[in-house]
Amino acid sequence: MIATTRITRRGFLLSGAALAATGAAARPACAQAYGLDAARFGIVADSTTDQTAALQRAVDETRITGTPLFLPPGRYLATGLVLRSGARITGIAGASRLVALGDSALVAAQGGDTVGLDGLVFDGMARALGGAQALVDLTGIKAVSITDCTIENSWADGLYLNDCGGRVANTSISGALGAGLFSLDGNDLDITGNHVFDCGDNGIMVWQSTKQPDGAMIANNRVERIHNRSGGDGPYGNGIVVFRGGDVTVTGNHVRDCTFSAIRVNSGSNVIVAQNNCTRLGEVAIFVEFAYDGAVVANNIVDTATHGISVTNLDQGGHLAVVSGNLIRNIEIGDFPEPRGNGIFVSADTTLTGNVVENAAASGFALGFGPYLRNVTATGNVVRKAAVGFEISVVEGIEAVLVTDNVISQVSKAAILGMEWDTVVTGDLAEDSAEVYPALTIARNRVG
Repeated sequence: MIATTRITRRGFLLSGAALAATGAAARPACAQAYGLDAARFGIVADSTTDQTAALQRAVDETRITGTPLFLPPGRYLATGLVLRSGARITGIAGASRLVALGDSALVAAQGGDTVGLDGLVFDGMARALGGAQALVDLTGIKAVSITDCTIENSWADGLYLNDCGGRVANTSISGALGAGLFSLDGNDLDITGNHVFDCGDNGIMVWQSTKQPDGAMIANNRVERIHNRSGGDGPYGNGIVVFRGGDVTVTGNHVRDCTFSAIRVNSGSNVIVAQNNCTRLGEVAIFVEFAYDGAVVANNIVDTATHGISVTNLDQGGHLAVVSGNLIRNIEIGDFPEPRGNGIFVSADTTLTGNVVENAAASGFALGFGPYLRNVTATGNVVRKAAVGFEISVVEGIEAVLVTDNVISQVSKAAILGMEWDTVVTGDLAEDSAEVYPALTIARNRVG
């Protein structure tokens, strides 16, 4: 018989006979290639007993050796694991499962330079977590690394990061009673390529305690089926939420089937919302509101919502935006919290250009509300199949509005109407020079 050789994970060439001879002795070498051998600490896969103490001893050693703890496939019952600076745990994605016993976070950290979690399932089993914010609850970590993990069935938030930087990538978060992922007072956190779904209140939340830079990059995530368990008129039920954070980029995400908004930016500064695909939203699909100052909303697609894009709240100081290159379609009139039915709404210090709206129940574009309209230019846009092309506030106090070179097609009521709050007060301004409104310039729009 000709002897054959095989390559182990560490690269040694062994004959078939040698493999048979080594038997169990080869298994620790495989574990060592991944990291610390869990069995050395008395950790047993699929045990029905609480393994918190053994897991904690092993995790603590990873800080000393710099080698991650490797958990082979199986279930490990635990609660209240503490990750100190430098701690690392790794497993086989989808197969190495830490199962919560309840009464506290499954995994928590308080301060440190680094913490690493890779290829692990964290299953909350829908058990109460005591006073913990989330199933995985990390505070004050300069560089979090969470990759290829699954966080599911949390009876609070799924993942909570307080004053953390680093990266959360390629991770699935589902079944959270609250938010899927909640970053508070983050520092340049990278949230990339995750799947967040079936959560009770919000999908991905990036908040600051006060209005200040955040720097988060929220990119290429899939967020879907986000509910409004806690009620209210907008704080809950959103796919991606940015609150008070500055310098945040939200790009390349697919967001669908949310009770309220796909993307909601409240009081942010210098925020980019670009190239997102947003489908089937119960309220405003992309909402930039309250005391925001500086927003670019560009090249997004919205299909089916009660309002496409709203960049609003001059009354709260909200101003300074570019809204360009968006495609909005199938905008319906809903019943909460407002009927809406507009494709795009803007109000202050904003350029509105190169957008296309099709099939809007109320209007393709709405400019201002009451006296809250200032320094808006709307050029090079297209609207078709809407009740009204443009609704423009003409209440005393509006400032410098330019509506030129737009294409308005197949409108059932009028191309351009002047509004006082919710009341139409003009004829079709596309046919009227609108000289009675000195702040308003309307020219060269093509209607037909």
